Amino acid sequence: MTDYAAGLPQCVTTYLTTSFDELADRADSVFAEDAVVRDEGGTYEGFASVQGWLANLGANFTMHCTVRGVVTRPGIVLADVTYAGDFPGSPVDRYLHISVAEDRITAMTSSD
Repeated sequence: MTDYAAGLPQCVTTYLTTSFDELADRADSVFAEDAVVRDEGGTYEGFASVQGWLANLGANFTMHCTVRGVVTRPGIVLADVTYAGDFPGSPVDRYLHISVAEDRITAMTSSD
């Protein structure tokens, strides 16, 4: 586990350190049933939609996430990350606003 992961909810650590193709299979341990993810102009509402988003990313691209920094507040994680891989425009820097309840991600927004 890396230094940034100390004190993070396990679901966030898993999201940040697991490949997207594996995350699709482990989504039930990371995302809440009613999770909402906003990424690249798309909104994925509900577990099945989020799991499909992860599966699509994992099937089409190989990505690695590097965490540059995190800030935590009760129920919220703000992460400054770089995604690199075989996708158009790689690498990209993103800010993730992640809401957590009962050790599941309930909402996540990715922005520039």
